[in-house]
Order: sequence, then structure tokens, then C-alpha cells
Amino acid sequence: MQLDLDFIRSQFPIFQTELGQKIGFFDNAGGSFPAIQVVNRLTDFYKNYKIQPYGPNALGTKAGEAMDLGYHTMAKLLNVSINEMTIGASATQNLNTLAIACNSIVTKGSEVIVTEQDHEANIGGWERLCRQQNAILKIWKVQTNTGELVLENLEKLLTPQTKILCITHSSNIIGTINPINKIADLIRPMGIRLVVDGVSFAPHEFPNLDELKCDAYVFSTYKTYGTHQGIMVVRPDFLEELEPQCHFFNESILHKRLDTAGPNHASIAALAGIGDYFEAAYNHHFPNKELPLHEKTRKISCLMNAHENKICSYLLKNIQNLPLKFFGKKTMEGREANISIKADNVSSKSIMKGLAADNIVSKQGHFYAYRLMQAMKVTNLNDGILRLSFSHYNSMEEVERCVDGLKKLII
Repeated sequence: MQLDLDFIRSQFPIFQTELGQKIGFFDNAGGSFPAIQVVNRLTDFYKNYKIQPYGPNALGTKAGEAMDLGYHTMAKLLNVSINEMTIGASATQNLNTLAIACNSIVTKGSEVIVTEQDHEANIGGWERLCRQQNAILKIWKVQTNTGELVLENLEKLLTPQTKILCITHSSNIIGTINPINKIADLIRPMGIRLVVDGVSFAPHEFPNLDELKCDAYVFSTYKTYGTHQGIMVVRPDFLEELEPQCHFFNESILHKRLDTAGPNHASIAALAGIGDYFEAAYNHHFPNKELPLHEKTRKISCLMNAHENKICSYLLKNIQNLPLKFFGKKTMEGREANISIKADNVSSKSIMKGLAADNIVSKQGHFYAYRLMQAMKVTNLNDGILRLSFSHYNSMEEVERCVDGLKKLII
């Protein structure tokens, strides 16, 4: 079965606009287009009941019910209890809050391991925590030539003092999907907590937390067709060890324990639209309508991922002979549809601007993977690399235009 791309694109308002039909959008790792179901729920909230929710009146009741639906829909999508889930302003904020909440676990002389491959969001907060607690930050270094993490090198870092390991599910630069469960099996007997940044992974394959053996998982909804929010799932036994970061009178409400800010009412309500979108896409492609939402989401997500891999494989195959350095594997095996390249004789910024002139959107820079760039000997971090990041609504025609554009610009 193949993804019905016409149906998929009909679910996104951007493709009904003149500009949206013209532009090939390959900056999806920076944020995806929102689905119509999300837009409708956000608009409904603002138009019809944008007041403080849960008040003892008809408008407050509607607003509260809409927010509750947003919370419960995200929990259903992930097949987790709402008590395990925090909705924050962003993944970066959630990870920073989580690090602060670990101050009773990470004490003087204890160790936290981060990786050179990670986005700074899953490094900086832990580095600050270690500095404040007189703890030790260890860095799991990548292979300089590939950017890959080698499991044997992690084993050398582990000691009885290690408390937390933080790692990205997949790299936002080289695209590699890391073996989370192998890592978990290695560290779990030592009582080490595993924190996974899924921001780069989730847009390509919605996370299956039934199978992942991690203690905390974080991703962004504005990269998964929704509003600008961060989702953090913390397993109950880990949550019990953490210092609450909320108002003292909310400590008993588990999904608020790590919520450091007043929630964005309308944006949380609109998250229910992500569930609506996955359900609509599943129902269009599959006959069994009785499955729970998380199973529908996993099935349609696999179909979406297969489409991404197909069109991304075309790109990789057709630009391999250009004078480029590739960051990551040159095939789709074991990676996500996130392609990072650097030309020998043309700046990344010039390529980005040249593609934009042909209505192809890409992005250049270090993408907050500053330490990975340094490790891989990228000398000009302001220019950085050119990244082409795919979503399932991208078409082969857009990819073909992108390939033609790159061939004109990189000589």
C-alpha cells in the first residue's frame, strides 16, 4: 500500500494557497505545516471561548473541556497515562525543567553523560545542573569522520557514580537512529536513568513508547503538524524521584508537577487536532476502524515514513556525484529523512538562497548541534551545513526540482 499523497495534502491548508502549491518545503525539521484539524480547533477556541478555562460558566466549561481533550488525545496517541505527560512551551523548556528537577538525584560527585551528537537542548541544561551541583558531566564523543556514536565508547564512561544518560533518538544533522533499547539494556542494571530527545525522530515516525525502554521522552508538536508545544513523558518511578517545579498546591496533580509556566490554553486544546489528523489519514488508507488511536497512528505513521524514505532515497541517489560532503549515511538504512550536506566550493548560505530563488525552501546553519559540528571539523559554524528535511506531505516532483536546483548551484 502506498500513501495517497493527494489526500494527505488536502489535509493541510498551506497546499490550498498559491504560494504553498509553488514552494517545495524542505525545512520540516525546523517545524512542519499544521494540519487543518489543528487549525480548526485553534480557531474554534479563539473565536468561541477564549477565556480562562474551567470557570463555573458555559464558556469556561467549553474551554476546559477543549483543553482536557488536548491532553487526553496526546496521551492516547502515545498510549500513556496523562499522569506521565507534561505539556510545556517547547522541548527545550521541558528538558531544562527536567534537568533542574533532577537536583536530588545529581549530587556532588555524581555523573551525567551527554553526547556530542545531541541538540544543545539536551546538553546545556545538564551541563548547568552539574556545574551547580559540583557533579561531573561526561561527554560520549562521536567518531569524527562519521558523527556516529559507538556503544563500546559508552561502556568506558559508565561508573557506579553515573546517574543519568541523555541521548537523541535520531540526530538532527546526520539522521542516524540510535539504538535506544540496546543502550537501555546496558545501563538499566546499573540504575542509570535514560532521557531521550525525540524531537528529530518523531516527525518521521511517531514514537512507540510501548517498546522504547526510556525513563523520559521529549518531542515537539509543532514538528508533528500541531501547535508550538513540547511533550514530555516521564515514567512514574522516575517522576517520583524528581523535585516538583510547579506551584506547591499543584504537586499532587502529576501532569502539572513539571509544568513551570501557565499553559497556553488554546494551543493545548488544538493538540486534539493531531489525533484527528492521524485518525483521518488512517481511516482513508485502512479498513479496520475499531483500533485504538495509538495503533492507528503507528500504522499510518509507518506508511508516511515509507513515502519519506522513497523520495529521500531519490534525492540521495541523484546528488551523490556532486562535489559534496555528506553528513551521515548515503542510503536510508538506519536513518531518518534529514539530509545534511556541504559543498566544496559554494557556501551553504549561497545554496540556500539559490534554491529559494527556485521556490525550494532549505536551511543552513549549525542547527543547535554546535558540538557535533565542531567534532566533525566544520570550520565555519555561521555558514554551517545545508539541511534538507523531509515530511510525508512532500512530493516527488518537489524533490526532482530540488535535485535540479542543487545541480545548477553546486559545480
